[in-house]
Amino acid sequence: MEYDEYEDYDEYDQDNMMQQYGDEYYDYGDGMQQDQDFTYWGHFENCVVPSISQGVQITLPLLLLCMAMKVTTLFSLPSSVFHFLSIGSGLVAMAFFFEKYLFYIISLTVLGYFALQVANQTLGKYRGAVCAVVVVTYLVIMELFLADPSQWHRVRGCQMIVAMKIISVGFDVDQGTLKEIPDVIEFTGYCVFAGSIIFGPWISYSTYALAAQGVDLDLRYTATVVVKLLQALACLVISTCIAPIMFTSESWHYKWLHAYRDAMSFRFSHYFISYLSETTGILAGLGATGNVEEGDKVKWSFAVAKPLNVELPRSLVEVVTNWNLPMHSWLKNYVFKTSRHLGNFAAILLTYAASSLLHGINFQLAAVLLSLGLYSYTEYVLRQKLSDAFSACVGAKACKPACSHRNKKKNVLVILTNVVFGLLAMFHLAYLGLMFDTDDSELEEQGYDWTHTLSKWSHLNYASHWVALITFVFYWLIK
Repeated sequence: MEYDEYEDYDEYDQDNMMQQYGDEYYDYGDGMQQDQDFTYWGHFENCVVPSISQGVQITLPLLLLCMAMKVTTLFSLPSSVFHFLSIGSGLVAMAFFFEKYLFYIISLTVLGYFALQVANQTLGKYRGAVCAVVVVTYLVIMELFLADPSQWHRVRGCQMIVAMKIISVGFDVDQGTLKEIPDVIEFTGYCVFAGSIIFGPWISYSTYALAAQGVDLDLRYTATVVVKLLQALACLVISTCIAPIMFTSESWHYKWLHAYRDAMSFRFSHYFISYLSETTGILAGLGATGNVEEGDKVKWSFAVAKPLNVELPRSLVEVVTNWNLPMHSWLKNYVFKTSRHLGNFAAILLTYAASSLLHGINFQLAAVLLSLGLYSYTEYVLRQKLSDAFSACVGAKACKPACSHRNKKKNVLVILTNVVFGLLAMFHLAYLGLMFDTDDSELEEQGYDWTHTLSKWSHLNYASHWVALITFVFYWLIK
């Protein structure tokens, strides 16, 4: 089996940027659904309106900073001015969201640039590998020994983005994508760029540099920003106000519906952050496509997640790809591909390890990431085997229109098979996503431990793991 089609064991990215803000500011609890005086209008007034109001209030300063960054590019200013403004706006944004804890992010940025220069001056190569070792070592030492757990958890997502940027610069210089290491002002501006520093996502240095171009603002730009912001607020409302009042019965046979509800709430909080990151990115000038000099109309496209492909998935492989597109790209290009010469198995392990370390060191994250990796790999090889055996479009990834299979995607049995695997993926997502409910805010601030994870899965009789095991045994018998 060629591994090219299943190019990476990606991550569930459950600690995506600033997840804690969705819980810290919008946690209304499940108690409201038991209120005998509950009415939909009252729920609208007491949950929907406050959620939207607080969401706008919290993000407005960042949105204004990003828009100011974009406006400055409309003037014919030296590029150095843009980088200085990027540093200034980034520091202001971090001070607003993280207050004094921004020193963690600044120290990582300084350390990363120092590692880049040392590797460049002494080795002249292996810059990416050196940066990876230095950055990961810093993150591990801070998390395990030096940083206060609640403080570190608050800035973990931001640290992850900065770490990914530092490592990507090192590998890009090694691979020739970047001709040379950016100077200290350019590098710092890139690391703390307001369009991605708070809610993410990771962007390459080349993408950041394109934001400095003075593409004129037009109706498309405004409309795209408004639509993205409305999508973010809609996901926030679903996560905090709609999902919690679904399936309120406490009957034992409702436990899987409760699991789906809680996992759904988490997923939509992730979509909220994803759409916010798209909003801030576009506001700051990211995502412009089309050659203005040739008369093309500029379009604004900056995708972070594809919720529909996650909520109604074809496969788990599709889920891990579309959950966080920039993270998927980073892991594939800078971890899997660069380590593939060690063998597919070693590359998979390194990709899993990189994702786990970047997201944080705790049993909950590692268990979910490892489970998802094993699930998606098992599903991939089984479906590939079935696809080859029956010459049918039932692989984990959708076939191209000109594929050589006899049984195309419109075949009834092919449709039913893909639907069954899609439902199975939703089943696994409910089981894995249950780990990230918010029933203990104090525990959440410091990260969940192994007892929390096992208690949640035990409540569901480890059903998902048993199903995955049966799926693998079936594959092993027919391969």
